[in-house]
Amino acid sequence: MRRTGSFLAIIAALCCTSTAARAETDGGKYFEQYVRPLLAGKCVKCHGPEKQEGGLRLDSLEAMLKGGDSGPAVVAGEVAESLLVEAVRYESFEMPPSAPLPEEDVARFVDWIAAGAVWPEHGEAVREVSGVISESDRQWWAFQPLRRPEVPAPEEDSWSRTEIDRFIYDRLVSEGIEPAPQAAKEQLVRRVYYDLIGLPPTPEELAHFVADESPDAWERLIDRLLEDHRYGEHWGRYWLDLVRYAESDGWNQDAYRPHIWRYRDYVVRSFNDDKPYPQFVREQLAGDEIPGPDPEALAATGYLRLGIYEYNQRDARSLWDDSINEITDVTADVFIGMGMACARCHDHKFDPILQKDYFQLRAFFEPLIWRDDVPMATEEELAAYERQHAAWLDASAEVQQEIEALLKPYYDRKWVSTVEKFPLDIQACFHKPVEERTSWEHQMAYLIGRQFEEEGGGPLKSMKKEDKARYEELKKQLAEFDHLKPEPLPGLMTVADFPGTLSPTLIPDSADQEPIPPGFLTVLSEVVEPVEPQRIDELKSSGRRTALAEWIGKEDNPLTTRVIVNRIWQQHFGQGIVPTASDFGHLGLPPTHPDLLDWLTVTFVEEGWSFKKLHKRILMSAVWQQSSLHSRAAENQVKDPAESLLWRFPVRRLNAEQIRDSMLIASGELEHHCGGPSVDGAAPRRSLYVKFYRNNPDTFLQLFDVANGLKSVAERNRTTTPIQSLMMLNGDWTLTRAKKMAERLQEHAGSPHEMLKTAFRLSWGREPTPSELEQSLAFVGESLPEDRVVDLCHVLLNSNEFLYVD
Repeated sequence: MRRTGSFLAIIAALCCTSTAARAETDGGKYFEQYVRPLLAGKCVKCHGPEKQEGGLRLDSLEAMLKGGDSGPAVVAGEVAESLLVEAVRYESFEMPPSAPLPEEDVARFVDWIAAGAVWPEHGEAVREVSGVISESDRQWWAFQPLRRPEVPAPEEDSWSRTEIDRFIYDRLVSEGIEPAPQAAKEQLVRRVYYDLIGLPPTPEELAHFVADESPDAWERLIDRLLEDHRYGEHWGRYWLDLVRYAESDGWNQDAYRPHIWRYRDYVVRSFNDDKPYPQFVREQLAGDEIPGPDPEALAATGYLRLGIYEYNQRDARSLWDDSINEITDVTADVFIGMGMACARCHDHKFDPILQKDYFQLRAFFEPLIWRDDVPMATEEELAAYERQHAAWLDASAEVQQEIEALLKPYYDRKWVSTVEKFPLDIQACFHKPVEERTSWEHQMAYLIGRQFEEEGGGPLKSMKKEDKARYEELKKQLAEFDHLKPEPLPGLMTVADFPGTLSPTLIPDSADQEPIPPGFLTVLSEVVEPVEPQRIDELKSSGRRTALAEWIGKEDNPLTTRVIVNRIWQQHFGQGIVPTASDFGHLGLPPTHPDLLDWLTVTFVEEGWSFKKLHKRILMSAVWQQSSLHSRAAENQVKDPAESLLWRFPVRRLNAEQIRDSMLIASGELEHHCGGPSVDGAAPRRSLYVKFYRNNPDTFLQLFDVANGLKSVAERNRTTTPIQSLMMLNGDWTLTRAKKMAERLQEHAGSPHEMLKTAFRLSWGREPTPSELEQSLAFVGESLPEDRVVDLCHVLLNSNEFLYVD
């Protein structure tokens, strides 16, 4: 027993040490996550700017260290000398006086002080959670109006080529750091291919660029890649990560969604067409509210259908509530760059986001209903279909009527059986006439109807023998009219606003059950003019989501415009100017180059919100074209350990799709046609087109950290695990690609030297060095036996030079 007790004591001590160490080294995140909410909710009401009992303020570290009438409230690193700890333990003073804090909260104060009372450098004073936005709240950098800062003009600047470079170089000079030299041509061409189209250059493309000495060769290459349809496939994937795109429902059944790929293709086309960002936003949030049936805009609203769905969920109320909350959360993350989910239950503890703000954002989506009955078709296609369909119905009317009469009693019983599985209030929604329903009631009826369709087997399982025989006869008779029957129009997952009474948005458990109208962040109310929803009578739609999209796409919106520009920068350099790309709030990190971010954002807006112009501006810069090698790297890392000042180009591993697709390029198997239904993972198409199940994603892609489709992902994990190595060495996918690559080499084999050079060009994007060529030839032998060539290809595909871009 004594040994056990001693062991537990050691474990407890280690746990405390670990927590304290974490609080010390996390740059203030521990404080923001655990300590600030306690101070805001329990302390500053009596010890803040308005009131200071005992002469004590607890809204800043400076005030804590100074203390009140009894002395310092906090002594950094000294728990025993900190009166704050004594008070929350009720050992002398009793704080808060209403009731002691839970032991877990007391421990957080203890750990924070023990670790040195780290207060984040950019952290402002603690404010009481009061439902009021203060003037200091509005001073946060992300809420400040956009401005065009003056471009720096550093002295003796022979490095900069563009305005971007001058901002970067000015900061480097102030830190005493010199940038890296330009990368070699071979590195640059491989880097830009992966950057813009997600695939490596062919040996011919590489050789052509290296040999091109014209002064505009680099610019022409960028222009050509931006016009390549593969550009949209690559950059569209980043957007799909953000909106948590997947092709299955999730939950237990994880049913496949056969039509959602049309949203994926919409995203790809939008990037290829260089669609202005405000239009891109509006089509996704409110494509159904754009007058005139536009199949492209309707496909865009697939964004609003990407959430998780459980077909047999009887608690339809919670299912729908969770769905609308999730749309609200993801919209805040993706378009606004502020995590608002915390404000669902209370005013945000860290950021100036009120609970009211959350439900004002949710109110934009409250009228939504799901639509599966709208095809992906133009007006002309719809009219032609209706004419042919009417002709088929007229010709087969007699048979159709008999089938309907035969099936009706079975369908009626099945409907009764399905509806009775739901709570009584949900059943009432189903039985209410459509014209008397609210939007919420109509969606409840939809969920019942969808469950009827998806339960499998349908009412025909219980048919009498004679009825089943007659039904088979009638189906044969109906088939005689197939020559008149039109082909089904393409299916689509889309949405609409309910045309009738709209359900109110209410704050759950609030004593005040006043409906919350749609609205925007209160903290931005003095910066960005609100957009009032205007009902679209011709579509019988509220216009709410159109108003939201217009607000997001306003030129003077300082938050949303900075967010999207930062996302583009992030994908070019691996880290945004704001490193926390979906969190521009207090828990996020501040911009490393705030003036550059504003200059880029203002320029982006002025140039028509063009992504392609922004790409080109970045790629023409000296900072993007730097080498990843630096002669003073060790010295520079001391000054800038995160390398956020961009004194060299960051080395990055290819993402999951790029690894898989590059293997198919090397083996000569990749099929390049764009768009269409998704395929099995064994098919040689780009990974973008592999069926993406939430619960069971493709094994290869999953192991290399593909986004899971469950939440918005601004930056993927980049893990390095033994399982990845085992799969690359022993997995069927890699071994098969190595064999196919070997076959390709031997089919076009010239001399052994030339074949080996081709192998390096296909996999590494460069010529082998004399030493590499000599070692490779010694390994395979002059006779080039097939198994040795396969092994060499396997080695090349497993190498860091294949898997990384520098």
